[in-house]
Amino acid sequence: SLPSTTSNVIMSSTDREAFLKVFDQLKEELIGDFQHLPGLSDGLKEQLTTYYSECLQTTVPGGKMTRGLTVVKGIEVLKGRALTEEEFFDAAVLGWQVEWLQAFFLVADDVMDGSITRRGAPCWYKHPHVTQDNAINDALFLEILIYKSLRRHFKSHPAYVQLLELFIDTTFQTEVGQHIDTNGTPYADGKRAPLDLSRFTLDRYQGCVRYKTCYYSFYLSCALALAYCGYPPESDLYGKADAVCMRLGEYFQIQDDVLDAFAPPEVLGKIGTDIEDAKCSWLVCKALELASPEQKEVLVAHYGKHDPEGVEKVKALYRELGLESLYADYEEEQKKACDELIAGIEPESFQDLFKFLLGKIYKRKK
Repeated sequence: SLPSTTSNVIMSSTDREAFLKVFDQLKEELIGDFQHLPGLSDGLKEQLTTYYSECLQTTVPGGKMTRGLTVVKGIEVLKGRALTEEEFFDAAVLGWQVEWLQAFFLVADDVMDGSITRRGAPCWYKHPHVTQDNAINDALFLEILIYKSLRRHFKSHPAYVQLLELFIDTTFQTEVGQHIDTNGTPYADGKRAPLDLSRFTLDRYQGCVRYKTCYYSFYLSCALALAYCGYPPESDLYGKADAVCMRLGEYFQIQDDVLDAFAPPEVLGKIGTDIEDAKCSWLVCKALELASPEQKEVLVAHYGKHDPEGVEKVKALYRELGLESLYADYEEEQKKACDELIAGIEPESFQDLFKFLLGKIYKRKK
């Protein structure tokens, strides 16, 4: 299943073009599977091929691809050398499965949050020929394609079961996180219950972030690299990776919350909706810690409402409370804490992977 090119080419995690080529191959394989479905007319096969070619091209590539490239980087770091073409291909296939998982979550998440744009374009469900009805099935479709590609490329690999279990566990953890996130303000009688600010605590926030973000955005890529390189599940490197990834993930999500409120949408690539969606974000938790009773009234009046003027009042309160500069201090603290955690990792070569991840998120703008 290797692409037919000369076999002594040196491939690297910085080669985005080579990484994207692997996506093209995976997409062709998956779309090609429609041709072998029994009992379907050529017309139906054509319909599936056209629709899902666009769906995959629109929803899977197009982001920063950090999660996917981290798998390639991790395998390079663990092997301590440049990868052979075959190893690069395997690493890229695994990396793309993380990107596929991300696509599945984002398609569903955008429906749940009523988002408008994603990566600078309309969300998938907002495409006129898609709508929510298709997008729900498409999210499920994207998820199952992970397991089809894993089976196609890794069925005979010694780590096959371990790789499968990592995807199963991570999907479960992320869905636990999504539930906590969606129910920051619970639902009752078919609509949101009245806002209860006492639910927005940093304790709840940290639990949500660990499950919603840390496992799939950071830990999964590192663990896949370890599994592919033959480290058994009981190796202490998984625990060390977990500790750093939880820290990196919390930092990344807090950064995400700040960008959601303050980054210009044209830079961020999406229009933030955390305030309208009454999300338990770091900003609202911090605001509640610092606000006077009068300032809390602004949150009671405007948080969780789809009203542009109200949203601006909440953002003005965040600025008044100095949350942007508080975040700048927090960012430096986190950078220091991450550096210290990373420095404690043996073997030293494995540290490069986490330095790579930290470099990707420190002071990011989108």
